[in-house]
Amino acid sequence: MLPRKPVRLDPRLPWLATTRRFLSPMAGVTDRPFRRVCRPFGADMGFCEFVSAAGLTYGGERTWALVDTDGEEDLVGVQIFGNDPEQMAEAARLLMNHRLDVLDINFGCPAKKVVKKCGGSALLADLPLLESIVREVVAASTVPVTAKIRTGWDEESVNYREVGLMLQDLGVSWVTMHGRTRAQKFTGEADWDRIADLVETVDIPVIGNGDVVDGASYRRLVEHTRCHGVMIGRGAIGNPWIFAEMKAVDEGREPVRPGLEEMCDVTVDHIRAEVAARGEKVGHFTVRKHIAKTFRGRPGSALLRKRVFATDDSESMIAILEETRRDGLPTSAEPGEEVAT
Repeated sequence: MLPRKPVRLDPRLPWLATTRRFLSPMAGVTDRPFRRVCRPFGADMGFCEFVSAAGLTYGGERTWALVDTDGEEDLVGVQIFGNDPEQMAEAARLLMNHRLDVLDINFGCPAKKVVKKCGGSALLADLPLLESIVREVVAASTVPVTAKIRTGWDEESVNYREVGLMLQDLGVSWVTMHGRTRAQKFTGEADWDRIADLVETVDIPVIGNGDVVDGASYRRLVEHTRCHGVMIGRGAIGNPWIFAEMKAVDEGREPVRPGLEEMCDVTVDHIRAEVAARGEKVGHFTVRKHIAKTFRGRPGSALLRKRVFATDDSESMIAILEETRRDGLPTSAEPGEEVAT
């Protein structure tokens, strides 16, 4: 069994004692069809795409469409971002009419369009405002509130300890930490030492995040930090099998990578689910970002990707994938095209 620090669990979350593998909220990625793809492989909990508190309170149709959780039977969370405590609290109250197990506050997003509005990781540089937001949201929510942070705004203002203890004192049920500063965005290496330090600093569960790409790196992160669980973001795009590898590690088994037939079958099912949920045009385009990564690294994958991206509809994509399932990946590339090895 992987070494994990004993923690103080929120009594409202009895399932958290055995919940280890989390799918991170990601814009344009973690919709309901993709959460369904990941769950059978071992994702214990999934988050829908993160949403703007302003969009929710203004009744934005496109924003509310992202909260696609009603009727979902498995564990699911909603993450909100914003910079106005009253607006964040009002968004929390509105969300209480919908299906969610936890309400997460985004203090970690490094995206410029979020940060320039003093949302996401920008709040790490304004702790009085961060504290006010958390107080208001915790008071407004009838489900447990969690939070996702980074190590700090930049190397000159690393403050994850202060933030973690503040969140704990304000009644946050767990904290997820990405092991980079906002200034790093997704460059360099995630600092697992800081995740380990936060684990030892607070009594509530810490969910580690950053640079886990397979079962082996999952094992290393947990052994290094003793974190309660791990949240997977970019590593899950086109790779729901990462959760199967993580689950194998948790169960003491050797992780097994999927074969080509399984990759094709899962991708076809994903295409059909996205088209059913989003419509033909948006649905089949949504899966492209996944296909680009699913087959990457296999000989012939570059040519497959080129063929799939040249299609205009889901049935053409599916036909190519079914052909690939039957005949295998292309064995040669067109002139000037690099074949992955």
